[in-house]
Amino acid sequence: MKVLTAADFVLASCQATAFTPDGDFSVTRAMTEFYPAFKSLFDGDPTVLPPVPEGAPPDFPRVILESSAHEWRCELAPARANVFWRRTQTAGAGVELAAFFHKAAEVLQSYTRAVGARVGRLAALTTRFAAHEAPALFLARHFCQDRWDQAPLNRPENFELHAHKSFALTGEFRVNSWARSKTGKMSSDAEHKPIVLFEQDLNTVIEETAARTFTMEEVRRYFRAVGAELDAILKLYFPVE
Repeated sequence: MKVLTAADFVLASCQATAFTPDGDFSVTRAMTEFYPAFKSLFDGDPTVLPPVPEGAPPDFPRVILESSAHEWRCELAPARANVFWRRTQTAGAGVELAAFFHKAAEVLQSYTRAVGARVGRLAALTTRFAAHEAPALFLARHFCQDRWDQAPLNRPENFELHAHKSFALTGEFRVNSWARSKTGKMSSDAEHKPIVLFEQDLNTVIEETAARTFTMEEVRRYFRAVGAELDAILKLYFPVE
């Protein structure tokens, strides 16, 4: 059976988020003071939603910006700002993780400055995939003792491993790290080929949100560090021998 290593995984999507818990938001300021600087990145038609009803969730996007190729996307809401990159073709050059987080940090810094929002929390997410003829059996054998390979994990149709840990990223940021290894199908492929999915979520702890204010330099340092950390974690789960 094919053994997967970190080098076999392809980036499917990545996300950078700045949480703005005070709800400071202005469509006018977002579109006049922030958007023009990134019009070439988000070169599709912007979507500005009409006023939402009172009581609508504060993380519901009010402004959506997207590239014409649908790879880059930015969602702006009172409680958070998200920047996404998504692979739109199975084959393609994609984006380097460090380059994505560098650009995403630039976008989030510019936006929060434009609307005067306090950043209380940061998050980085990635999804990667690798083709495999028997992803469930591979994961069962990869993560479980040999005796479980006989029964009940000898013929699994699906498999998922979900792990969480907390630590200090670069000794500066208290973070929660989530890693999920699971089976899936390549939805963009006409044959729906089986794949192994590896999802990661690296976010600063929610307990600090109310009192923490990230400076623009801290936002830059955080997203400069997360790319290398996410890659290192992937190699721990799927070591390159």
